[in-house]
Amino acid sequence: MVPTGVQVARRPPGPGLPESVAWTVAYLIAQLLALGLFLSLIVFAAFGHWNVDPTRVVDLLLDVELDRSFVPLGVANLLCLFALVPAARLRLGRAWRDRLGMELPDRRRLLLTVSAVLPLSIVSEQLYRWSLALWGRLAQVWPETAGWQQSNAVDALLGFAREESYPVLVVAIALGPAIGEELVFRGVIGRGLVGRWGAAAGMVLTSLLFAMAHGFPPHALATVPIGLFLHHVYRTTGSLWTPIIVHFLNNLLIISLARFSVVEQLPGSPLLLCSALAYVLAISLMLTQPSRSRPVDAPLRPMPLPSGSGGRIRTLAAAIVVVFTAAFVWSAVGS
Repeated sequence: MVPTGVQVARRPPGPGLPESVAWTVAYLIAQLLALGLFLSLIVFAAFGHWNVDPTRVVDLLLDVELDRSFVPLGVANLLCLFALVPAARLRLGRAWRDRLGMELPDRRRLLLTVSAVLPLSIVSEQLYRWSLALWGRLAQVWPETAGWQQSNAVDALLGFAREESYPVLVVAIALGPAIGEELVFRGVIGRGLVGRWGAAAGMVLTSLLFAMAHGFPPHALATVPIGLFLHHVYRTTGSLWTPIIVHFLNNLLIISLARFSVVEQLPGSPLLLCSALAYVLAISLMLTQPSRSRPVDAPLRPMPLPSGSGGRIRTLAAAIVVVFTAAFVWSAVGS
């Protein structure tokens, strides 16, 4: 029995840092296992048993051109969900829905969040370009690092998007990772790290683990601002559906641009980059205003803004929207 007047320390929700690292590794392993299961089923369907000479298996996979198809990657992403959802439920307990925040988000905040998808993609894309150029110089100094290029999922995605069925790409590449990664990194890992390390450090650590899961260093670095924004909107809206929707739309945008061969033409002028960054920061600030949205957990409730600041923030945000739109149109026409 706890004596009267003695406060019991609340156990932080979700895993700590060591367990979060384990979750990240387990997420990657789950994808490999899902891929192995898929390939095993193909082998069994083709030969009627699994005791097959490896050279015949390789010949089969080459004959069906799986080495040039997105199908193994897409299937692995979707199959992972059958393991991730039960694992999250087991880790978070009976009240897992409430702890994840499975309520639909406030529509006003959802619209604000969705409006930042394009500016956020521009910031991430420019960071990827800079990182890729720096990585190329690093590979010249240390040729051993050139082998990491094979783990670049961006190059593979560009090739798949031009050849595969668009609806299948949307489900397997845009929707599957959006649900799985947000469930793991924001819903499970993020809650625990923020609860133990505080908002700023917890969000940074979660975003770094999220980046590590993307493998190729330039690609990983480009996902850091996306991870930070997704975590911020999760905490401010109190709904896991918000980062899932934003993540899905971000993936859908990249797939659509690649599908219609305009990725290389994505504007990247300094003015556009600065206005896109300002847009994302303005939206992030507006999302911290008090609302009736339920926070993820009580200690993470956003701090109210000073009284009377809402009008000034909306005016500033409107100006940034105008500047970003003008910069985007000018950069697109001039490119």
